[in-house]
Amino acid sequence: MSIFPTEPKKIQAAIMRYEKALQTEKRRYGAVHDGGGIRYLLGPLYLLKGDLKGALRSFAWFDKTFPDDIGEPEQYLCWTLALYQAGSTQKAADKLLQTALMNLYLIPRLIGKEEPPLDMWLGSNMESSEYLQYIPPELWQLWDQAALDWAAEVYQSEQFQQIRARYIEIRRQLKHESVGPQRTALVQEAFAMRRLGLGDAAAHSPPES
Repeated sequence: MSIFPTEPKKIQAAIMRYEKALQTEKRRYGAVHDGGGIRYLLGPLYLLKGDLKGALRSFAWFDKTFPDDIGEPEQYLCWTLALYQAGSTQKAADKLLQTALMNLYLIPRLIGKEEPPLDMWLGSNMESSEYLQYIPPELWQLWDQAALDWAAEVYQSEQFQQIRARYIEIRRQLKHESVGPQRTALVQEAFAMRRLGLGDAAAHSPPES
């Protein structure tokens, strides 16, 4: 069930309501905690409205205000698209990688590539294939054919697939690794990879033996 309005006036009303709530919280408490998670909705709502500048501004605000927030897959999906539409293709490719590692089934679904179930450790329900059913269809529909072709090309590149393969290998090891230094190191590597761009992640990954 979609939580996003589809009519432009309702989209704008939702944006204004959410932004006002966050601003009120900042004034009242000196910081934005946002227990309801409305911070994840603003960028996608701006894209649904067709306001690219507003979307980019909202994503930049999120990045600055919540630097340690891992975000949500559908939010990052829209963030990737906004960067692509703005012509920042390298930044968009980096964000596509981050999106892909947040949920390994998401980008295959986006580009129409079937992804079989992966036998690996999941840190949260956001990493499962079942999570995709909760992404509003309006967000998938934002991607036109040119954007889909670009995403498929980046996703299927050798570099992207090498990074993804390493990430999956870490997750598979974590499924069987007991609590201890080795497990801690693997968890830290996996989460570090989710923060990096294509070039950085490639340099971060250990060479194959």
